[in-house]
Amino acid sequence: MNANELLIELRKFVLIKSGLRNIDPAHCKVISEYVFQETKNYVSETTIKRFFGFANTLHKFSLFTLNSLSQYIGYADWNAFCKEKENQILPSQSIWQTIKLTAKSITELALVTKKNNSGVPFNFTANRNFYYPDFDYFLKNSYQFTTISAQPGQGKSILIAHMVEHFFYSEHALYKNDIVLLLNVNSINNIIQNGLSLKDWFLKEFKFESLSALVSYFKKHPDKKEGKIVIVVDGIDTFLARTDFFKIFVDFLYSIEENSFLKLVFGLRTNSWVNLQPIITGSAFLTKNWYNGLFYDIDVLSNVPPLNTEEILGILSRLEEKDVTQEDVHPALLKQLKSPFWLQVYFQLKNENFSLELNDPLLCYEQINYFLEKKIFLAKKSTEKIFLLKKISENISKGNKGLRVAKETILTYINDYPDAYEELLYDGILIQEKRLSTAIPTEVVRFLNDDIYTYFLFIQITEKFNYKPSKAFFEYILENYTPRTLIRNYILNWSIRFCINRNEISELKNILKLPFTNEEKNDSFDFICSVSKYEISKPNSNFNKQSINMDFIDILANGRTMSPLYKETVKAISDNVLNEDVQIMLLVIECNIALIDIDKTLLVNAMQSLKRHYKRLSELFPINPYDLILYFHNNLIGKPNESKTLEEKIISLCHQIDKSEPLKNSQITTTEVLAYRMVLLTLFAQKNYAECHRFIMAILNRYPNIFYVRYSVFSPFLLLQLGQTYLKLNYYKKAKRIVEFVEKIIECDYTYYTNFIIVSFSVFKANFYNCTHNYEQAVAETETGLKMASQDDFKIYEIALQLLKIDSLKHCDRPEEVSNAIKELFNFLSLHKISLPEYTNLNNFEFDQTFKVLKSYKK
Repeated sequence: MNANELLIELRKFVLIKSGLRNIDPAHCKVISEYVFQETKNYVSETTIKRFFGFANTLHKFSLFTLNSLSQYIGYADWNAFCKEKENQILPSQSIWQTIKLTAKSITELALVTKKNNSGVPFNFTANRNFYYPDFDYFLKNSYQFTTISAQPGQGKSILIAHMVEHFFYSEHALYKNDIVLLLNVNSINNIIQNGLSLKDWFLKEFKFESLSALVSYFKKHPDKKEGKIVIVVDGIDTFLARTDFFKIFVDFLYSIEENSFLKLVFGLRTNSWVNLQPIITGSAFLTKNWYNGLFYDIDVLSNVPPLNTEEILGILSRLEEKDVTQEDVHPALLKQLKSPFWLQVYFQLKNENFSLELNDPLLCYEQINYFLEKKIFLAKKSTEKIFLLKKISENISKGNKGLRVAKETILTYINDYPDAYEELLYDGILIQEKRLSTAIPTEVVRFLNDDIYTYFLFIQITEKFNYKPSKAFFEYILENYTPRTLIRNYILNWSIRFCINRNEISELKNILKLPFTNEEKNDSFDFICSVSKYEISKPNSNFNKQSINMDFIDILANGRTMSPLYKETVKAISDNVLNEDVQIMLLVIECNIALIDIDKTLLVNAMQSLKRHYKRLSELFPINPYDLILYFHNNLIGKPNESKTLEEKIISLCHQIDKSEPLKNSQITTTEVLAYRMVLLTLFAQKNYAECHRFIMAILNRYPNIFYVRYSVFSPFLLLQLGQTYLKLNYYKKAKRIVEFVEKIIECDYTYYTNFIIVSFSVFKANFYNCTHNYEQAVAETETGLKMASQDDFKIYEIALQLLKIDSLKHCDRPEEVSNAIKELFNFLSLHKISLPEYTNLNNFEFDQTFKVLKSYKK
């Protein structure tokens, strides 16, 4: 046996002795302890990692290490182990079998190294078996060599490892009799470090002066040949970057005689293939013998396709130890994970107790930040690399083939920092390609991933504004990036993360106030929730228990969406904040959520906490919200309300507001918004429509331009509440004008409104059609509203719309459908285990008897 074979045998016995079938880096510490217990010789965890291929081996293993491991498995020393293994070799082996055995020992070691270097546990990776028929075709036909070319991090090496195992080593392998020799960069480095040339090494291991000599031997002695010889070489891009090695490699390709039994497979990065491909296509001999494969994309010079959705979900399911479906993964993350190296980043984050869920959009950004931190910000030459990346992102423009820049444009910067540039290429941050579609082929440079490019664009914006987010900062984004584009969406999200990380919360209000599109405002609001929920969970965050202030409450109150994410964020912040006033505000918001969800338990718990701050509530709010919430609580549980005192407080507040001087919209406070909303809902639930109208008019007297606000949901809420009040007061023409006005402002792209407002509008329109005897239109509107209310889990509106639908169907004389609608309502109440509170009925008084019957029914 040669040295490599003996080391492989020693590794096997060490694993068996340690009771391990497979090994990962975490086991190395355990093995180190076992060796010490058995032999009293200390072999460090780092040495064990090198021994099993988890770390680079820069030198031969010391005799002490080999003796200690040999003693661990029961031998006197390394020499005794070697002698016993040598005696097991059969003397009558054929030359084919001798070569095969040598190649097997080298290949197995290379496979172990590949598996150990896999960013994700190898058995979790996708085997990409759709690729196998293509490789099988190459092996069976007359092609001499093939290339597996891909960008860094696209899974090229893992694909090669899977194919070597599948075709040559698996239980049902098709080519078990063939010789396969797998060499990777570690194999070649070990040869060089041992002071050998590749030619010397080949002679030492295989007893032939060169591969050409081996080929010539089997051509002259075909009876000695027992199959094919398949040589797989991967990861040699660093060598091919050198002119002398590149020339040797090209000469080697030309030197291979045509034959029917030798197959060469080269795993190359696309930037290596850029230089090699013209040489191959320029030679009739090489072109004839090169198999480019079914998946070869001439535009990107790659034949390794991105991961598909099924493969991604399979890997995630194995990582998460549960079935992961497409619905469990955020679409942006699914797109990002098409590049396998992002799965490696996710696995590393997961091992560091990272807490974000797969459906959280923040995960994409945290992965990018983590990746760049390791590869750029904490790496050597970080200053030079950051400078280069910023200059490249400055000069990039969008072409037919994506975001790229001509190399000549940035050549000055590259020449200034050549080593940093080469490292960026090697680490896979940048990709260098040849653009062959132009009159003169030109080299272009681009980022491996558009998300990384966007990050460095964002960095430039922060530098432009001296790392201070402001109104001007967001105006710059508004003016320089096209609406509804991914790039603007990414820049906004990086800005949100930047503001929350620095606890610059007040600046986030600019997103709602500036004329970004409604979709962008809603997406931004959701992302604010995601980031804040994550940051509050981190131990050293600037956004923490002590630092959260009313600015954050302002955003929550003006952008109330009632989404599950919103509710989770309110709960997470409420459980972790120390500021009493902020805590009070969050409890009031929680009560609002409980009333909309008709959640008695949540409401009672929040009210109990809120009651302890009763005095402070009276100081903060124009009217104590606890009294208003108590009214709804009693309504919810069917308890009579002593409402005279409450009515007096509301009337007193109404007079106070009405007498105040007119103010600007910007002067309205969050406490006013929360209080006015609850007062209006209380008056409406009390059926005190005249007072409800007076209260809205008092608000308009104080804030004459409140209906022109386009950055807060309070304005559309107030409009819709006025519309519902007009219906109850029989002012149908005025109500119709509100329908038309709301439709007009919703069409305005920069108006901020949420799904909750849209469903509220459906409720208002359905009620309007009912009141104006357009019952068929009312039914259609309830169907539209119910669909969205169900999707977003707006329970209060699902009930209100079901009641409106029952009333409309009764007037349409469709008794069977009325019965079905009643069944749907009761099934909904039963499923969610909720009651039918008075405040959900928005129908006219003639429906009151029907409502009483429905309310009294116990299923």
